Amino acid sequence: MFSFMNIVRTLLAKLLAFVYSLISVVLGGVSFKTADMPKRPDDFTPVVRFAVCSDVHLNGEKDQAEAKRFAKLINFMYDYSSKQEYKNFDALVLVGDIATTGYPVEYQMINEIIDANLKKDKTKLLTCLGNHEYIAYRDIDASEGTRVFEEQMQRDDKEHAVINGYHFIISSYDEDGKSFTKKSKWIDQELKAAVKDTGDKPVFVFQHPAPFGTIYGSVNWGDPSMPLVLSKYPQVIDFSGHSHYPVNDPRSVWQGTYTAFGCGTLSYYETELDGIAGNFPYDTSQAAQFYIVEADAQGNVSVMPYDLITDQFFSNDYYLTGLADRNYDYAFTKMKARDKKPVFSADTEISTYVNDKGETILTFTGADDNFVTESYKVSVSRGIIPVFSDNFSGKYMYLFEEDSYEVNLGVLKSGKKHKVQIVALNAYAETSKPLTYSFVAE
Repeated sequence: MFSFMNIVRTLLAKLLAFVYSLISVVLGGVSFKTADMPKRPDDFTPVVRFAVCSDVHLNGEKDQAEAKRFAKLINFMYDYSSKQEYKNFDALVLVGDIATTGYPVEYQMINEIIDANLKKDKTKLLTCLGNHEYIAYRDIDASEGTRVFEEQMQRDDKEHAVINGYHFIISSYDEDGKSFTKKSKWIDQELKAAVKDTGDKPVFVFQHPAPFGTIYGSVNWGDPSMPLVLSKYPQVIDFSGHSHYPVNDPRSVWQGTYTAFGCGTLSYYETELDGIAGNFPYDTSQAAQFYIVEADAQGNVSVMPYDLITDQFFSNDYYLTGLADRNYDYAFTKMKARDKKPVFSADTEISTYVNDKGETILTFTGADDNFVTESYKVSVSRGIIPVFSDNFSGKYMYLFEEDSYEVNLGVLKSGKKHKVQIVALNAYAETSKPLTYSFVAE
């Protein structure tokens, strides 16, 4: 059974990787260049700066961790900006699931944090509804979720703003709180106006669910109507949330006929295992990621993912140029070509011990990868008999954690020799050489 499930999972992973590759090839062109990632030049001079985050999930409680993270984000942005040559913090963009269920008490907490920390005369606030803002009204009338949002936040559920020569288009769901059929038509209309105004300059678009078939998580959590609109405009840079997938996964950026970014979360992580959604990694609630985005007068854009838990930037920053000419340095095929199979070092530590319940605990240090080691598969056999199998996410999203793992193998048959096999996978479903280890169970 264990081997059969592993085969199924591997096939699903390869199928999903093929789907992503096919989408990027069709929309972004074939490229197998292994050039280094583009770097932001030293003389890059912003004319606009904004922060974008998603999935804060405030519940109205003042001591909620997410409330503290949200306030910290705003204050960090002012502190960060004050130390730069360009000192403005021009906009804060919240792409949905700000609230947990959409009750007024949650919006009251949101407004309290914003009023106490955001300098509204210097920083424009842009917000939209996610699916969670509709939860309290699903059994009544989903459109009530929109009404409460607009009443409590004192703003429309969609907005088109121009900040320092750049267009910002942000939209919530349709009245049903789960589709984008009508709103995508409005986005198309606003994009036409933006392109007419600024030509080849990037246009920033924001909504809660990702455009289907783009970034990591968009197959499981994306909206199918958005790509039909956005694909008309190669200069679009789209930001979305909803999936809670980590921003430092290389698949959280996508380029095909436009550019898309997944914004992570300030609440809890979710990941996929072999293309199957619904995995909540170890320490899942230690999540506080967002993007700092800067653009210069020439239309070049810098996107920098930041971790509020450890107060540091992630290493995967992005520098976007020539988007109107489809200069897509971060297309799926290019990113995959830059990666390599994970590698366990020759001095990888691996051992077992028995806890006070008589369970055998396997410990090992993680594998290295060009980007991230996304997950691990662990299997244990006694002779030809499989006795344990599991796969789980790596710790790549946790900058505060050592890259080491403990796996509870359960109570094993004492005195018998067991063989362990560990395989590491990168973000593109490429596997390491197996790490093997044998021991006699106590």
